Amino acid sequence: MEKVLIFHYTEEGRLPKLSKKELEDIMAQLYEVLKDYPEVKFNGTYVDENGMGIYDWNAPNANIVKEIVKKVLGTPPADPVIMVKQVL
Repeated sequence: MEKVLIFHYTEEGRLPKLSKKELEDIMAQLYEVLKDYPEVKFNGTYVDENGMGIYDWNAPNANIVKEIVKKVLGTPPADPVIMVKQVL
């Protein structure tokens, strides 16, 4: 299992201001899609007050994460999706 990060730092890629209900709806959709990907784990979304941040995943590769995001949100991520390795 690899660590996969999706960055959200461009205007297009930043997380918009969403209501609690909107966030809950997205999470419900995400967990429904993840039922088809037992090898993938979503660890969370971390953003600052401007919606800039990362989505943290464990997955076999970055393409699977892109595929899941497209199924949930209807579009692929706007910013980079990369696999990283811990060095420290």
